Amino acid sequence: MNLEEKSVINAIMRQPSMVDYPGHLAVLMFTSGCDFRCGFCHNVDLIDDWNAKTFSFGVLKDRLDKYREDWVKAVTVTGGEPTIHPALPDTIAFLKEQGFLVKLDSNGSNPEMLEKLMPMLDYVAMDIKCALDHYPQFVKYNNLDRIRASIKLIMEQAKDYEFRTTVLEGFHTTEEIVAAAKDIQGAKRWIFQAFVPHDNLPDPAVRTLPRTRPSVLEECAKAAAPYVELAKAR
Repeated sequence: MNLEEKSVINAIMRQPSMVDYPGHLAVLMFTSGCDFRCGFCHNVDLIDDWNAKTFSFGVLKDRLDKYREDWVKAVTVTGGEPTIHPALPDTIAFLKEQGFLVKLDSNGSNPEMLEKLMPMLDYVAMDIKCALDHYPQFVKYNNLDRIRASIKLIMEQAKDYEFRTTVLEGFHTTEEIVAAAKDIQGAKRWIFQAFVPHDNLPDPAVRTLPRTRPSVLEECAKAAAPYVELAKAR
C-alpha cells in the first residue's frame, strides 16, 4: 500500500471508545456522506459532505501505531455511511494489514459492498431503523430489497454481528418493534440504544424530544426477545 494514497477516513475520535466494539477498546474512524436522511441523525455534519478531505494511509498508520502503544487492538469504521465509498475495501484491507480487528457500522443500503467486505470484517453492526415498510417515511429510503439483502447476507455470512435500533419514544412502540422483529427474525443479536436530543438534528421536530428512558429500551428488548437469540438494551 502506498502510504501517500488517500483512505476513505476523514475523521478519527481522539480517545479510544469502550462502547463501539463489543468486548474491545477501539479506535473510532468516520467516513463522510450518507444515502439516508434520518431526522434524528447524531452525525449530522457528515451527511452531505460526500467528498470531504480524507487522511492518507501514512497518517492512518501513524495514528494506529500510537493507539497500539495503548493496547488498542480494534477499529470501528462508521459514518455517515461507509459503504457509499468505492474505495472502502482498500481502507479495510489496510486496517487488517496493520493487525487490527475491524468492525463496520452500516445502514445496509449497499449489499454488494458488504459482500465484498465480509471476508475482511470481524464484526458488522447494521442499523434497523424501524419496520422496513416504514423506511420511506422514517429515513427517506425506498429500496427495501437492498436492505433485506443486507440483512440476509449478514445473518448468513458475518463472523459476528448485531442489528441495532436507536429508539425514539412515541415512535418505536411495542407494535413497531414487533413489526421490525419480523424483518430480522432469527438474528443473533439486536441492540436497543437511546436517542439523545441535540440542537442541530436534521428534523427540528425531534430536537426537543426527551432522551430515551432506560425503561423504554428494556420494553423494546422484551418485545423483541421472542424473535431473536439476544435482545438487549445498551
